[in-house]
Amino acid sequence: MAKTVSVLVTFIGNRDPYPQDDETPGPILSFLLQHPVDIVYMLCSSAAYHERAQDLIREAKDEGLVTKFETVDFYVPDVVDYGIIWERLLMSLTDIQQRVHEHLPVRISVEWLFLLDSGTPQMKSCLFLAAATQQFPARLYQGIPPAFSGGAYKSRQVNIEPFSFMRPAFIVEGKVPNVYEADIGANTNTTGSNAPKYREAEERALRIARYEDPVLLLGETGTGKTRIARQIHDASPRKSGPFVEVNCSAIPRDLAESELFGHVQGAFTGANKNRSGKIRAAQGGTLFLDEIGDLPLELQVKLLKVLEEHTLYPVGSDEPVTVNVRLIAATHRDLEHMVKDGSFRKDLYQRLKVVVIRLPPLRDRKEDILPLADYFLDERNRKYGEHKELSEAVKSRLLEYSWPGNVRELRNTIDSACSISQKELIELDVLPEELQAGTWSKYGMHGASGDMPGEILPPEGLDLRARLLQMEWSYVAAALRRTGGNREAAAKLLGMTGHAFRKALRERLAGFFENEWEGE
Repeated sequence: MAKTVSVLVTFIGNRDPYPQDDETPGPILSFLLQHPVDIVYMLCSSAAYHERAQDLIREAKDEGLVTKFETVDFYVPDVVDYGIIWERLLMSLTDIQQRVHEHLPVRISVEWLFLLDSGTPQMKSCLFLAAATQQFPARLYQGIPPAFSGGAYKSRQVNIEPFSFMRPAFIVEGKVPNVYEADIGANTNTTGSNAPKYREAEERALRIARYEDPVLLLGETGTGKTRIARQIHDASPRKSGPFVEVNCSAIPRDLAESELFGHVQGAFTGANKNRSGKIRAAQGGTLFLDEIGDLPLELQVKLLKVLEEHTLYPVGSDEPVTVNVRLIAATHRDLEHMVKDGSFRKDLYQRLKVVVIRLPPLRDRKEDILPLADYFLDERNRKYGEHKELSEAVKSRLLEYSWPGNVRELRNTIDSACSISQKELIELDVLPEELQAGTWSKYGMHGASGDMPGEILPPEGLDLRARLLQMEWSYVAAALRRTGGNREAAAKLLGMTGHAFRKALRERLAGFFENEWEGE
């Protein structure tokens, strides 16, 4: 009798492996305790979910499960965009199917199962549609929370027969069509560059991808260091493993060690459960430490130990944990100067700079400004079904501006202009204030033709308070984006106390925050 291998595919969610402050296992672990399977593929949309996946693996072993677990990097720029999630899901399912069949003899059949409990509603919906339309030959399971099932998590199979009208006739033998090759975001695929310095950086990144050496990416904020790091990962032998990004400047100092190295239960007040940490979350893949110059000195020596000995000690534990990760680090700071003044360890710096890639600022690659602007505009037009274009005056202003925020600021400028413009042709009046007024230089702010502010005051006057609020919000939004939404860290970047920052958001900038930040 032919053997059948059962394979479960599921997203990782906020309730895995345990809901917060709850000892009842979350959806995935509860399902496995009731329905043991041979292999589980866990789709992880960010570093936090890669870490939860590692926690789940450890908890499953403690429960005596012999299931084989695999993590799949499921980065998408928008976790509520059905189109992006659908395209990425079909590509991921194709890859999973190929990986399973490559390691199984032909005589062994595969039983596929999807669990619809974890992930955003959009993710769960796309997983449902993949099975209901027979894009993928899987049985669907849906969990019933303890509150509605007599105090214990239960699951039942979902009947997809009523959805037979959705099944396309071109699907043959349950194969997944690998026809989704579209770019799903500027952070995951190259947009191309006309600048020799940037092309050189990309070419070096691809050349060194096959090696295991640490990589140090240097460049101003917003120059595309995260995208280059992902390109290295995607071109490396570790591409099927997780890509875990950590912004060192956004981690509260007192939680930094636990965030990176994990902790054991009872290690400190509030440590109610074991935690793997971001380094172990990257097991078998790539760990990207952005803004490594902000990593506290006491953790720098521990990171060096990970690089040299491939081991770490979780907070509160004397037992070493073996790790297998490739490190890519990035910073906009001058590490050589920091080594000289004692704020960065020389031995760690020497270990990191095996391969150094410098990314040029956007002001030094003017030939890329308009192609990038068109790329971001086309991407947004596809997303919202619009047909907006840039006027010649706007294009000229984009080329004149110095772009202190680099590519990230350019993308935000296009997004802002598209949101504000009620016409298909985007004009100067919908550009952010700093572009309308001109460019920033080390001597101050000037108009596009060198005018001082008094000379560019419109004849009809302006609402100064509204303009100042808009400018204030542009800096607040930039700080929040740089810190991944961490308000305390954003306040520090702006030279404000946390209290003053929160008061500004609550009183002066409430409308901006609700409409432009939380809605993203």
